[in-house]
Amino acid sequence: MRSLFIPYKSQKMACFSKREQGFSLIELVVVIIVLGILSVIAAPKFIDLKQDAYAGQMQGVSGAIGSAKELVHSACVISRDCDSTAPASGSNTIVVEGERISLAYGYPRNTEAGIARAINIVDGDDFELTRYNIGGRSGLRIRPAADYSVNDCEIRYSEPQTAIETPLIERDLAGC
Repeated sequence: MRSLFIPYKSQKMACFSKREQGFSLIELVVVIIVLGILSVIAAPKFIDLKQDAYAGQMQGVSGAIGSAKELVHSACVISRDCDSTAPASGSNTIVVEGERISLAYGYPRNTEAGIARAINIVDGDDFELTRYNIGGRSGLRIRPAADYSVNDCEIRYSEPQTAIETPLIERDLAGC
């Protein structure tokens, strides 16, 4: 005759096997809701970092342009071979830090051989360099070479038009 008695150890094992079957539906739903709330809170912060990075990069370019124009102009003023009163021409150049910079009235021209070379940026690497003409004044437009809002994340550099002017540097960083 068989005994209906199940040993205690076997009863304990039977209980564990029934309880260890996974997470309940409610637990899974709660975890998904918590992850959703966290992503809604965290996502905008990461998106803003990208825009701040573009704005910071362009502010750095603006500072580099300001420093380079003064450095080149100072080098031209103290050099015997440079004419700081000469308008833009192919022969009006100066070598600064091993780079030949084309000049207009002693300041870097608004070309790739001028200000872009002075601050050591190249079209297509990290920046997009294009020409512009606003109100009869032409210049070089520098934008990030990534996705950006047109005309809302750029630095515009225009060489002086006369010997008594300084270059015009305009910053439009609203759309970075």
